[in-house]
Amino acid sequence: MKRIGAVAVMALLLAVACGKKEPAATSAGNIAQALQSDRPFSTASLIRGAKLYQENCAQCHGPEAQGHPDWANPQVVAAPPLDGNGNVWKRRKRDLVATIKNGVIRQGQPVMPAWKDRLSDQDIDDIIDWFQALWPADVYDRWQKATASPLAPKG
Repeated sequence: MKRIGAVAVMALLLAVACGKKEPAATSAGNIAQALQSDRPFSTASLIRGAKLYQENCAQCHGPEAQGHPDWANPQVVAAPPLDGNGNVWKRRKRDLVATIKNGVIRQGQPVMPAWKDRLSDQDIDDIIDWFQALWPADVYDRWQKATASPLAPKG
């Protein structure tokens, strides 16, 4: 059953990637691997999450969640990667949810919009599932270990 789900997710990702210059092979491979692992993602959640991400998040975070190239430059306001290559994995799930719901304000200026009035709790969970499925296994494992601890970083 998981194999059928992995094929469905890869087909969706390839369809989303049709308009791009580079194929979504890395994303599809990570998602297929996540579905065959012990990660708690459902095929339906990943399909919804991929669609919602493309509709609402890809404009800033990139079509494959790669983030803006200058995301780590403190002089530039740029969306970070969500694909496991940045530092988002250091945040607890509740903090990821809060960031999406409430947005981000730096120095009194909004740098990420609040989505609480546009996305349901299920939508947000599906988006997080989708980008976490992109994370390499070692990044996801580090996230699980770091966020399971009562002393886990808050952001």
